[in-house]
Amino acid sequence: MVSIYQGGGKKRAGTKSRQSRPSSIASITIDSWDPRGRGISRQHQPVLFVDGALPGETCQVTVTASKKQLCEGKVTKVLEAAPQRQQPFCPVFSQCGGCQLQYVQREAAVSWRQQALDSQIRHQYGLDTLPWQPPVFSPEEQYRRKTRLAIDARKGKPFSLGFRSARSDSVVNISQCPVLEPELNQLLPALHAVLPALKGRTAIGHVSLLKADNGLGVTLRFTQPASSEDRALLTDFAREHKLNLRLDFGEHSESLHAPVSELRCQTADGLSLAVTTEDFVQVNGAVNLAMIDQAIQWLAPSDADKVLDLFSGLGNFSLPLAKRVSEVTAVEGVSTMVQRGEKNAHQQGINNIHWRTADLSNSQELNKLAVKKYDKILLDPSREGAFAVCQQIATSKVTSVVYVSCNPATFIRDLGPLLKDGWQISKIGLMEMFPYTQHIELMALMERAGKG
Repeated sequence: MVSIYQGGGKKRAGTKSRQSRPSSIASITIDSWDPRGRGISRQHQPVLFVDGALPGETCQVTVTASKKQLCEGKVTKVLEAAPQRQQPFCPVFSQCGGCQLQYVQREAAVSWRQQALDSQIRHQYGLDTLPWQPPVFSPEEQYRRKTRLAIDARKGKPFSLGFRSARSDSVVNISQCPVLEPELNQLLPALHAVLPALKGRTAIGHVSLLKADNGLGVTLRFTQPASSEDRALLTDFAREHKLNLRLDFGEHSESLHAPVSELRCQTADGLSLAVTTEDFVQVNGAVNLAMIDQAIQWLAPSDADKVLDLFSGLGNFSLPLAKRVSEVTAVEGVSTMVQRGEKNAHQQGINNIHWRTADLSNSQELNKLAVKKYDKILLDPSREGAFAVCQQIATSKVTSVVYVSCNPATFIRDLGPLLKDGWQISKIGLMEMFPYTQHIELMALMERAGKG
């Protein structure tokens, strides 16, 4: 039974009824989770999605949005807690906008989200079962090697350096973050000391940090030129902490100090990417290596294969694949990344990758790629997914596709043309790239039905 208190005032004649404050549900039981980590209660009609609630719990809930097909709410009090609930380990958990799921054990969070995706995919496509593989878990809390910090240096207010608060633009001031790699955490007090001392501190938009395998990178985004005094102060700071320090002014950037010529992040087989703090780099180094290893195992490349790597970036998958096949075609939409990826490959003695720039949402450009001439395909799109690509693959003679997704919603959509044209999901598994957050990644091996 659902006990509800509906807040509201009296209705005046000739006016539309409206709710003056959110409704409150005194007691409701949570049935399951959705892929984002929201509790679902089907006792409530329409179905209620609740932030902060775990399956099996009885909670007091404030309804924040009511729509025709669903309602949304947040927990105001847990009446009966699930055994998987835990105390958040971050002292600013309740203010910070990151790590939204610290109140639930990691293994349970991944398991419940797998159940949610399993139900959603099977229901949408009429599948009896899915071949789930063991999840790829992050090995430790201090996993994050890359981050962006916000700054509030407005006059008359205390200087703040940290992360945006939940549902707000205000900055939560932090002196340490328990999910950052230790070297980045150790840098935070030094940033708190140097940045407020800058004359142009109000012109700093954000600070980007990267822990590469061979050093630390820091980039300060300025909205106006930095003074000579500030440059000198920042150069001394970078020398003291052995940082690759850049100033980014939007239209151009410049290096103030660079103890290493290139920051590098490892892929597989001892290969690496030359990166900057502003590049897309998987933030979880350990999970990235496990992800590459799993993708290669599932794709099972052979010496004679021609492989197409779509949304290739700087070559995270392309480089190790090239060591195992006759040739790789790496396709990326950003031309500067393609140029840098090609240069980096040649520096490491890899010459069997053909690097191309193309808009992979454009059907005409996809036609030029001649998908049908490749044996196997790996695709790792952004959150927008790869629907146009999957339409092309569906009718090709490609034998195997590994799809790496950072957005389960677009992945499920993109399955449509493949399943409709006789493909099947041979393997599927979750990857905990961002522990304790609402973000989840997955990988799937797609093959034609009856293959092998």
